Amino acid sequence: MKVTVTLTDDSGNIFQGQVELTPSSSQRSVRTKTTARAKNAPKHTINLSSPIRAFVKRHARGMGGPQKFTLLLARMVSGDTKREVPFATIRKQWGKMTGLLGKWNGAHTIRAKEHEWVDSPKTGMYALLPGWKDIFNA
Repeated sequence: MKVTVTLTDDSGNIFQGQVELTPSSSQRSVRTKTTARAKNAPKHTINLSSPIRAFVKRHARGMGGPQKFTLLLARMVSGDTKREVPFATIRKQWGKMTGLLGKWNGAHTIRAKEHEWVDSPKTGMYALLPGWKDIFNA
């Protein structure tokens, strides 16, 4: 394949030429630009009625602590933003799944509140906020 190239430099000089192009021995795949939302969207449908351990295993990979805390709370309340769960219950459930969730850090709750994924309407109680699904885009 022949290509004609015309270039103009900063001084206004024009350069022209023809070039013979040959196919490369290794073909590169063309990447399409993906948005952050598409890239980080849940890889699977969110089934809040699946067993808790399977649910966490399926969705928690690649998430940070605040996201995992929100994910666990979301599963415990089945996505209901009106239900509240005692902190002790969440912490106990986390302790049963440290292999999937990692070591507990108390800052997870604070960071989840800062991102407006969860709220603590009463001392020691946690509830989901409507924007909790943003954990998949963070």
